[in-house]
Amino acid sequence: MTEHGLTMESLLSALPAVLRKNPRLCAIAKLFAAKIVELDSSLDELRIYPRIELLPEKLLDILAENFKVDWWDPDYTLEEKRRTLQDSWRVHRMLGTKKAVETALSAIYPGARVFEWTAYDGEPYHYRLSINASEDEISSEKHQRVLERVGIFGNLRSVLDEVEYYDASALVTVSVGAAAAGCEITDGARAV
Repeated sequence: MTEHGLTMESLLSALPAVLRKNPRLCAIAKLFAAKIVELDSSLDELRIYPRIELLPEKLLDILAENFKVDWWDPDYTLEEKRRTLQDSWRVHRMLGTKKAVETALSAIYPGARVFEWTAYDGEPYHYRLSINASEDEISSEKHQRVLERVGIFGNLRSVLDEVEYYDASALVTVSVGAAAAGCEITDGARAV
């Protein structure tokens, strides 16, 4: 038994003195306390967020739908799914902000960064994305998915000027203009 939490002793000590004097009520209280302590040990199985690292992939897909993770992709790897689900509540709280975009994209592309127009002398309410694609192959399909997701959790009044994919390990940079989603992307190329 732990010092804190639900124990027979802690539950019975909360019983008012006037009720403790009644043997019948005391017996009922002991029965209820025993049942509550028994149920408490199974409550760990109901905790979701602390156990995301242990949940099976099928359950992650169901939770994403129930939690309204609109940027969810069933083709994500298991680790990407876990990170996306763990960050989903933060993204929901910050929808439409720079931090929401960075948090949501970082689940798939760790270290994704948003640079607002003031950081690069752009037009007001414009921004750029910088995505480390060292671990992933860059394709126009993946670029399109990035744009779709930014449309879900990004600020609707802001304009995406450019998405820069870089390979931190090989120092190769591929930049893609937001309007060039259908262009073929190759290492070292710059689509505008």
